[in-house]
Amino acid sequence: MIPSSEAFQWDSVSPHENEELSEAQCWSLLGGQETGRIAFLQDGRLLVFPVNYLVHEKNVYFRTSESSGLALLPGDLNTSFQVDSYDGDAMAGWSVLVSGPANAVRDDSLLTRLWGMRSAAPYGGGQRNLFVGIDPTQVTGRRVRMG
Repeated sequence: MIPSSEAFQWDSVSPHENEELSEAQCWSLLGGQETGRIAFLQDGRLLVFPVNYLVHEKNVYFRTSESSGLALLPGDLNTSFQVDSYDGDAMAGWSVLVSGPANAVRDDSLLTRLWGMRSAAPYGGGQRNLFVGIDPTQVTGRRVRMG
């Protein structure tokens, strides 16, 4: 069967409205979630993994293992970190993207603060005691809803 070349239109759906979020709105939304996705390039492949994270002083931190692919890559790894939320019934949601270099946290005073913060347990099994921090160079976001 060959599909019709006529444009399909939803009878009951209004057009979407897109709203660019301010950086302050993005940080507020980031602080209200605990799970996001870290994306980075390794051996020519773009890898994306779910991570539980925390926000501290406009940086994003998550824990991984000392032997993970992310931990073994060179420092200042260019990454993107994405968090979103959506309501399928309302056909509305938002997405925030944080981009910047990621590095293992080595500063003892920062590690003490991070270990003292409440956060969800990391994804994956085994020891996840290496904190990785993303130093944002760009923070963007948008909200989408039906008009």
